[in-house]
Amino acid sequence: MKSVSVYSYRWVVLGALMVVIMASEMQWLVFAPISRAASEFYRGQIPPHSMLSPDILTLIHLISYLIFTIPASFFINRIGLKWSLRIAAIFIATFSIMKGVSAYNFNLVAISQIGLSLGHVIVLNSVTAVTNRWFPFKERGFATGLVSFAQYSGLLLIMIIAPRLVATNPSLFEYGDGLPTLLMTLGIITSVSAVGVLFLFKEKPKTPSSLEQVEIGSFHESFRLLLHKKHMGGFMIIFGLSWGLFNVFIAKIDSITAFVHIENSSGILGVLLLIGGLFGSIIIPFLSDHFRKRKLFFSISILGIFIGVVVFAFYPVLLEKGVPFFIVYILVIFLGFFFQSTIPLGYQYAYELTYPVQEASSQGVLLFNGHLVGAIILIFMNLNGGDYLEWVLIASIALIFAAFFGSLFVKESPVIVTEDERLKEAAKKEWVHQ
Repeated sequence: MKSVSVYSYRWVVLGALMVVIMASEMQWLVFAPISRAASEFYRGQIPPHSMLSPDILTLIHLISYLIFTIPASFFINRIGLKWSLRIAAIFIATFSIMKGVSAYNFNLVAISQIGLSLGHVIVLNSVTAVTNRWFPFKERGFATGLVSFAQYSGLLLIMIIAPRLVATNPSLFEYGDGLPTLLMTLGIITSVSAVGVLFLFKEKPKTPSSLEQVEIGSFHESFRLLLHKKHMGGFMIIFGLSWGLFNVFIAKIDSITAFVHIENSSGILGVLLLIGGLFGSIIIPFLSDHFRKRKLFFSISILGIFIGVVVFAFYPVLLEKGVPFFIVYILVIFLGFFFQSTIPLGYQYAYELTYPVQEASSQGVLLFNGHLVGAIILIFMNLNGGDYLEWVLIASIALIFAAFFGSLFVKESPVIVTEDERLKEAAKKEWVHQ
């Protein structure tokens, strides 16, 4: 058995990356929980019934990922991790401060968001390479999980912080006030986190952290390999629909809050959606591992999303018929539970379906699909100033039902089944004549 050296500095590297990712996620959704208050603040700068609403900031991040993820990966491979992340840190620090300083000008805020999203794409695309270089093989899953935790924490924090710094009660005279304070505070936090990456990150340890060095193929090559795997084409569409719709729900959370007749942009629905998601991302994958069933629990998660979206789409009608209001809070937790459960379970399911294709390659394609579907649905939701939100929700019911129906035809993971189960399945296919 050969030994390798690991360095405690790996936690500094990972910590710096986690902090800047957390801050970037907050920048992505900064207006999501307070969209109506932000619209009031920028009234006069945004044409009525226009896509150029505060929600455009969330759409910018999704579209930037689609456009720049492949160039970003090439950029990282070309000039190395350290300089790529330093350039990303400069972008993030500069445009986060610019966003805070120009808070009164919506056009400058949107331009700043573009610059932030460019840095964000580079940082996200570097995660696998960082864990590969700095962590031994047995710690890489944990390190990647910590990065996911940082992303999730950023989303949750902005849902709590934004409504506390901005006046979100429409009955108040100062409705919308506090938004410059929010953007400047967040700008300082984000720029400080970016400076941490700028000075603390190192290219690689003195000696390799593992004998198992994973080479990540190009996006085009990964996509080609995955499509050649039976059932994977359909699975990518199903996963893209579930995760894309989650991106839309979290991005349009204040519009959905208005849709269910909650006047105050308190961020409560966003918090509940993410808390439900926290439990779902742990419980469903655990049950899948315990019972050694991927297909069953993935289909259950898609079915849960379908039921939740159906009730949401018709909730205003139910409310008029006297359904208790607190039901909406339970519904949001329920929906978040199943939305988030599909992500870690879907990653693992896809990896097992496409083995021996590298896990990072399958995750990269799934991530791209989730952003693509989310961007498309979000564009339709923003048309004509968001007038079609209800119709898009109803259309999403059909899409999610199709995803559930399609999941029934995806084969079970060939990796998770036991040897006994495999032999029983083989015996069923064997025809014996006397």
